[in-house]
Amino acid sequence: MFPDHPDQRSVPMRRIVSFLALAFGISWTIVGIGALLGVERLHGYAFIVTAALSMFGPAVAAILQQRYLDKSPLSGLGLPLDGTRWKFVGLTMLVGVCIIPLALLVAGVLGDVLGSSAFGHVELSQERVLASIREQTEAAGIKSDPTSRLLEGMQVPGWAILVTILLGVVVIACSFNLPAMLGEELGWRGYLFQATARWSGVRRVGFTGVVWGLWHAPIIAMGHNYPDHPVLGIFLMVVFCTLLAVLFDWSRWRTTSVWAPCVLHGIINGSAGGFVLFAWSGHPLVGSPVGAAGLIAIAVLAALVLLLDGAYRAQFIAKRSSAS
Repeated sequence: MFPDHPDQRSVPMRRIVSFLALAFGISWTIVGIGALLGVERLHGYAFIVTAALSMFGPAVAAILQQRYLDKSPLSGLGLPLDGTRWKFVGLTMLVGVCIIPLALLVAGVLGDVLGSSAFGHVELSQERVLASIREQTEAAGIKSDPTSRLLEGMQVPGWAILVTILLGVVVIACSFNLPAMLGEELGWRGYLFQATARWSGVRRVGFTGVVWGLWHAPIIAMGHNYPDHPVLGIFLMVVFCTLLAVLFDWSRWRTTSVWAPCVLHGIINGSAGGFVLFAWSGHPLVGSPVGAAGLIAIAVLAALVLLLDGAYRAQFIAKRSSAS
């Protein structure tokens, strides 16, 4: 599955530590500078710019470590498209677009059907979408929204709105968002994946997931994803990233390309906002895409991937991953 490259036979742990020191150092420094300048989550564009810049830390670290410290070709990071298994790129997209609908299903069943108030409520309807848009625009101080005006003059089923959003997200993930997603993925599914390619899948996923989750710690502490829960939010982000790492690792392993995880990352980031159009009143740690509803949805998808893909499952539980 992997090129027979010396660096993929046995990568010393010191190289991995060096890469992580660079990735964390660059990203955390950027966020730290933002914090010193008074940037907070509620500061809108300032926070977005700070978070966006920090995303490129893993990519810069991967290039520096691979090219200048390891003195290896950048092709080892999974950048070439030659040999990409396009069928699995398509399956990666399918897995990505299933996350939010499944999270909505989880929240709806546990919240509305079983009565768990922490999961909030879910309604797949145009009326709910319009109500959510009004709430968000009012909170942002916007008096009128063109999307609301367009929908008010039409009768569109809720499921059709959700499908349209997901299709649009796929297009954006494959185009405009791709360079930004490479900022993270060139590190996690580029350098770190090739450095741990000979590990078993479960060991690689566990290590990468925890590292990936902890890397988010500074912006989580600033209120990102889990407002008012900075400490518990970091723990949940580690769990979230570890579960997601199964899907990302599967995509990288199956497609042999770092671009497929980039697309998956873009779909996940882009579709998360769709959740709040149909769901409301949930606790941020429970009834949200990055809360319990999302965790359950991702765990189900990860279990399905392991159940249905025997080849990936075999290397996932093997003591040592084998190249082929």
